[in-house]
Order: sequence, then structure tokens, then C-alpha cells
Amino acid sequence: MRTVAGVMIMLMLAGSSRANGDYDAGSQYAGSVQNKGTQALSNFKPADTLPNYNARPSESGYYGGVTTPSTNLDTQGNQVLTNSEAGKAVTSSMLNNPAEAISMDAPFIAAGTDAQSTAESVTNGTFDNCTAASVNKSVFTNYVCERDTNVSQTCTRTASITGHYEDSTELRTLTIDSSSLRFVVTNGQFMVSYPMLAGQVMSASISYSWKNLAFGNSAWFMTVTALGQRVAMNNESGSASLPIGQSFAEGEGMPIVVLNRAGDVASTATIWQNKNMKYHFVLTLMVRVATKAWVPTVAWSENCPFDKAQGALTSTECTVAGGDRSVVVDGKTYTVHSDCWGYTDTYRTQTADEGSCAPYVNNAACTLATRQCAYSLDGFCLHENATYSCETKVSGSGMLCGGQFFCTDGSCAQVASGNTNDFKTAISQLAAVAAAGKDVAELNGINVRAFTGNGQSCRKASAGFNNCCKGGGWGSDVGLAHCNSEEKALGQARERLLTVDVGEYCSTKVLGVCVQKKRAYCVFESKLAQIVQQQGRQWQLGIGFGDPESPDCNGITVEQLQAINFEKLDFSNFYADLENGSAIPEDNALIERVKSQIAAKVEAGTQ
Repeated sequence: MRTVAGVMIMLMLAGSSRANGDYDAGSQYAGSVQNKGTQALSNFKPADTLPNYNARPSESGYYGGVTTPSTNLDTQGNQVLTNSEAGKAVTSSMLNNPAEAISMDAPFIAAGTDAQSTAESVTNGTFDNCTAASVNKSVFTNYVCERDTNVSQTCTRTASITGHYEDSTELRTLTIDSSSLRFVVTNGQFMVSYPMLAGQVMSASISYSWKNLAFGNSAWFMTVTALGQRVAMNNESGSASLPIGQSFAEGEGMPIVVLNRAGDVASTATIWQNKNMKYHFVLTLMVRVATKAWVPTVAWSENCPFDKAQGALTSTECTVAGGDRSVVVDGKTYTVHSDCWGYTDTYRTQTADEGSCAPYVNNAACTLATRQCAYSLDGFCLHENATYSCETKVSGSGMLCGGQFFCTDGSCAQVASGNTNDFKTAISQLAAVAAAGKDVAELNGINVRAFTGNGQSCRKASAGFNNCCKGGGWGSDVGLAHCNSEEKALGQARERLLTVDVGEYCSTKVLGVCVQKKRAYCVFESKLAQIVQQQGRQWQLGIGFGDPESPDCNGITVEQLQAINFEKLDFSNFYADLENGSAIPEDNALIERVKSQIAAKVEAGTQ
């Protein structure tokens, strides 16, 4: 049988130009059927395809579902094979018909051996008019990823003039004119009690004058006593200092006593009223009184719609120019200066990370094609989806014979198709469909959904609290002791690309200001589930994952699964798992393996 297999392979290589054409036809056919598996999932309708289709035939009684014990279908089948005429005919044919021997001298075998003996004259370049040649092409592949964005928010500070009263003192001048005083005899004295200011006398003096017509009569010479000191009006005019330091309460009376030199109160009262004598004096007092002084100050008010402890100050800008401003208080104008009357402070409340875009950001062959905000909070985009276009060089080698190019290693198909990961893409799509089928089968027909996830959340950084939603470093636990076990598990799931970011919300407010935020995720069991859920359900079908406070991580229904275009899904995140699970080769490696297998078969056929 090895000889026959080797000869059959030789036949496939017969005729250089025909072989090249057959290869092209085969390659085109392989490409045309590559996606029919996933298309069949979406488009197959048995009633439209199968004649006399019956959704519930009598034979369905042999099937009780994946969780139902055996219905003895194998036993009944063996009975029919043994007892029916058709079964007997099949059994008889298998036992009585000998295997057909194939002669190596048959013409079609000889043609194959001839092609084998001359094949190398084309493929190794020994044929006349053949030269080695190569073809090259740049392939651009789009990759989708997601990442956090830089978020900057502003606070405003506005200055205004305000002030306060402070305890102070001032000196007030108190002038007491005798012409305004009404002296009366009280308690044996010709006197007046003058209401004083509240304060302390700091200086005091008296000046007097009168018309001296007494000619030595002592009854006409007067004395004035104030602040405890008597001043004699011996001359027609004069002045004297009075004692200081005496304190008075508000409205307390200061006694002023007038008495003639004779010491007679009655005659004093009579003579003092004599207009011809023109008695007159003036008391001048400087009183230190307590006051309240208004002191102007510049007050700042701040408007900040977020907790500044959750951000880092990045810039401060004066938005209202400085200068002098005036204010009138208690009838007095005060002028105040400020270098700036208004500031705008900018804080970074979220720092951008590369997320799943890191491989493309760090690849010089990749450029950002599109970006779109995934979700926002308070008018700020927190998370975005990005598409990177990455260039890959593909090449193939062959022989140019008589003006026609012949591919010698099969790699030319990559150049023609423009895809270097045909096998990975195909197997990823197949794995996704198989995984969906496994989920559906396990549900046994009740509320059938595939790729169901779980909602989880983590706490973001706040005052005195590290970020339990950070993108990496979950293996070291450095600075993460306060994060709970669910948050740590979520962080590891994010590093393994098993999550879909649902959004962010405020979990704790104090006086209307958010002091603690949380971010919600849907966590899935595999990268395949994450890819189909995010790229298929969310991006293609537009079905979101609910509100961040209560994520909707339900699985995908069969109808939704049929509506997803698997050809547009980017399975690049799954390739690593694919390669770790089994040795999945690159297309070039596949070609080399096929070549070695063919060579082995040919060698075996010649022995």
C-alpha cells in the first residue's frame, strides 16, 4: 500500500504546467470552502434544503438528549443489519469479494513514474530556460484592541474681597465748653456731671478767661475742679494741665465743680451767672477708646466637581488677571491687591494605559487606524476601542520557465491570498463554533445561550487607597494588600484577556462629591468566549453589557450566534492559547511538513 500511495503522489506531480494549474485550482477551491463551516451555522435551514424534511420524524424517539441514558439504538441497528435483505447483501459482499490488485505496469501508473523521473528538471531549475525568481507582497492586517484614555478635569478658584473686624483703639478729642454746661447746686456743691466716653484719659488741659471787675473781692474769684484737680482762675485768662490715666465707662459722669475763693456755694451760684464777669473755661481731653477695625482680606472659593484626591495636579493657569480692587465698608473705601483673581487647575484623574493595544503600540509596523470611545462618565471618555493596521511582508520562491512562473514551495499562495495566518484563522473560527456548540449541548435545550460570563467589579484609586483596577502586576501583590480576593482574581483575568470592560460608576459620595469609583467587567472562561462576546455581540450586533452597577454578562443566544460574521472577528489574542495547547505551525511550517511527507511517500514507493 505504501507503493501505491507513493505512485499516486507521483501522478499528482505529473506535467509541470498542469501541476501548477492544478495547484492554483486547488488553492482557490480551498479558499472558497474555508469559511463554509461558519457560514453553514448561520445560513442552514433544513426545511429549505432537504426534500420532505420532517422536524420530528419517528426516528427521533431513539434520541433522548445528551443527559438521557441510551435508548438501545445500537442494539436495534445490529438486529436490522443481521436480519434485513440489505444488511445480508452488504455482509456477503464484504466477505466474498476479494481486494482488487493494482498492477505496476498499468498505463496510468507508468505515466506517474515517468512524471516522477523528470519532475526535478523543472522544480530544481535544471530545465533549459528556467531561472529562479521570487514574489513579494505587503499585507496589511487590522487588529482590534481596547485601552483606558487620559482624563483631565478642571477645578476653578475665584478670589473675592472680604474682611473681618479686629479689636483696636483710637484717640478721640473731647472738648467741654462751660457755656454748654448747666451748673446746679447738688449735695452742697455748685457742679455739673458730664457724661464721658468709655475709655482712658490720655491727656487733659483747661483754659479759662473772665472779666476781672472784682478789685480784690475774693467772692468774685472762681476755681474749677476737674479730674480731681482744682484750677484757680486768678488771672483774666490762663491754662493748666490736668491729671491723666483716669478711666471711665460709657456715659459715666465726670464731675466739674465751680467754687469762689471765699468758699461760699450760694454766692458762687449767684456770681457765676453774672454776665458782666463773663466767666468761661474749656476742657480739652484726649480719650483712648476701644474700637473694631475692619481688616480687608482676599478669600478664595473653589468649584471642583470631583474629589481632587483621586487625581494629580498637572497645571495651574491664571484665568482672571490680577490688579487692585476696592470695597466700601462702614463708609470707608479699602483697596486690595491680588496678583491673580481667578485660577483654573487641571488634574489628571485617569492615566492612559496601553491595555490590549500594547503589542501594536510597540510595533513599528503598526499604525493607528481608528479609535472610538467605548464609554464615558460625566462627559469624559474613560475607555476606547482602537483599530491598528499592521504591515507584514510575505514572499514566495519559484522558477520562471518560458515566461511562466512555477511555485516550488507552495508559499506563493500566501502572497496571492495576502494572509500569513490562514491556518490559525481557520482553526480559531472552528474552535469558536465548537466551543459554542459545547455550551449549547450542556444546556440541554433550556434557555440556550453560549459563552456566559460573570459580572465583577474593582475599586479605583482614591484618597489613601491604591488602585485595585490597575492593568498589571497582579502576580507580585506589591501595594495590593488592601484589594480583596475578587479584585485580585479580576486583575489576573484582565491580564489573561478574559474580560470585557463594562464601565465605571461612583460607588460612594460625600456631600455630593464622588470619593470612590468602581469599574465593572464581564469575566469569561476563555479567550474565545471573550472575543465572540465583545467583537461579535457588542461590536457587530450592538448588544451592550448593561449598566456598570449591574452588568449583563448573559450568554449569546443561538439566533445572535447565527447573526455574527465570524470572518470579521480578530482571533489574534487566541493564537497564544492555540499554540500552547498544541503545536499549531505557521503556514510556512505546514508547507515544509507537506513537502517532507510527500518526499517520504515517494521514497517509500520506490522501495
